[in-house]
Amino acid sequence: MVILDIVKFLLKMRPFNTSKQYIFTIIFGLLVLAATARKPKTSYFTGKWDGNMVQINNPQKANKNDFCIKKMYVNGKKIKVNYKSQGIEFDPSTYGFKEGDELLIQIVSNDDCEPTFHSEGFIPQRD
Repeated sequence: MVILDIVKFLLKMRPFNTSKQYIFTIIFGLLVLAATARKPKTSYFTGKWDGNMVQINNPQKANKNDFCIKKMYVNGKKIKVNYKSQGIEFDPSTYGFKEGDELLIQIVSNDDCEPTFHSEGFIPQRD
């Protein structure tokens, strides 16, 4: 949103005289946007599923209606849950898994927060 405010301010200052100024402003805006964009972080957890619901704490970002976790996958299957909740809970059996199956849980989150895994039997994996 800051980028749009800057562009609006520049447009109010004076009209573009040439197409070069217009192109320069677009390129400058895209460069600023690319520099400030945050890349998501991916965490991996492996373990044997014990038949209970998988529970993960999903912290809310300070003063925002934004939460840490963006997407989750179990053995490559996308988990469809409400990601705008402080606690995420899902049952792997709804995705075809059985008790005792080895699961790889992939959590895609913002780079400035850390979701907490509450289910037993799963350990974090490092790259």
